[in-house]
Amino acid sequence: MTATSWTDPVPMDQVRRILIIKPSSLGDVVHALPFLSSLRHRYPDRYIAWLVEEEAAELLLGHPLLDRVIVSGRKRWGLEIRTPSRGSAALRQIAALIAEIREGRYDLVVDLQGLLKSALMVICAGARFRVGLAGGREGSGRALTHVVPLPPGPLHAVDRYLEAARFLGVDPLSKAFVLPSRPDDGMKADALLAEAGVGPTTPVIALNPQARWPTKLWGEEQFAQAGEILARRHGAKIVVIGSSLDLPAARRLVRRMSPPPFVAAGRTDLKVLIALLKRIDLLVTVDSGPMHLAAAIGTPLVALFGPTDPRLVGPYGGSGVVLRVPLPCSPCSKRRCVIEADRLCMRSISVEQVVDAASTFLTTGLACRTGHNLS
Repeated sequence: MTATSWTDPVPMDQVRRILIIKPSSLGDVVHALPFLSSLRHRYPDRYIAWLVEEEAAELLLGHPLLDRVIVSGRKRWGLEIRTPSRGSAALRQIAALIAEIREGRYDLVVDLQGLLKSALMVICAGARFRVGLAGGREGSGRALTHVVPLPPGPLHAVDRYLEAARFLGVDPLSKAFVLPSRPDDGMKADALLAEAGVGPTTPVIALNPQARWPTKLWGEEQFAQAGEILARRHGAKIVVIGSSLDLPAARRLVRRMSPPPFVAAGRTDLKVLIALLKRIDLLVTVDSGPMHLAAAIGTPLVALFGPTDPRLVGPYGGSGVVLRVPLPCSPCSKRRCVIEADRLCMRSISVEQVVDAASTFLTTGLACRTGHNLS
């Protein structure tokens, strides 16, 4: 039966086991957290699982609102299956994932991704009720029994997912971003700041210059200039964050800046990164996963946008300011720039604009600052 045949609400009294499908990326998973918290609050006795890809799995493993986290290695398997020595193992892992999904015996699957890859998992689950958002691509709507209508006009990803919650009988009054944590995450973050030489009243500014899309990058020289000015103006310690993949860029910033920043990139997992973001005074960042994490926990941030639309995927909440230069080609939502002046949208953001926006946050925020040792 196709989605267009079902017009009645999902009978939630017949639903005991729920699977959420939102595999990637990190920012997308963060945006879906209020959907999870709203669903759990309305249906505290239901079994709720989440299918996620390895890239963002750490954000959900150990989550207090989930009964199970199913981890897909789709991207890794796609590479390994082309390698003779690894192909057989990858096929076995794919079969094991499908078996794990089927064994869940889910009554309801909610597809928040709306792509072919998520539709295939919807089909594998074999649930009686299969819900997804209107506007799904790649034919994903054919796997659904219910389609969630969306209001016209631009709608932030968080609010789009909350429309699915409303469709399931949830009134999402509180848009809570519940994040998992471990007892020693804060201690590890404190140890990093101590190693950086941060005192109890030293302002800490984190720089996040990297993103997975080349079009989102601002420029290492610009980040270095902004960091140096802010460090001098506010007596701040500059910390560069990121994953191990971002280490080369972080080390280049060390060579560009005087005094050199402290490199935390590659030294934190996601949970320790969250604890670190709770302890800083400001994050200067491009559109990226760490930006969404910072916004979710209320860390002040200056976010630089170009190819993506902040109305749809910008920092959610009132703790951030978005810098964007309106151009006819922006937002294009493209990973590769298609105009002759490469990344003009990002390069049009000046160092002075970033410094001024950051200084406003620091000047107003440092007056009530009580230190870094936050829970």
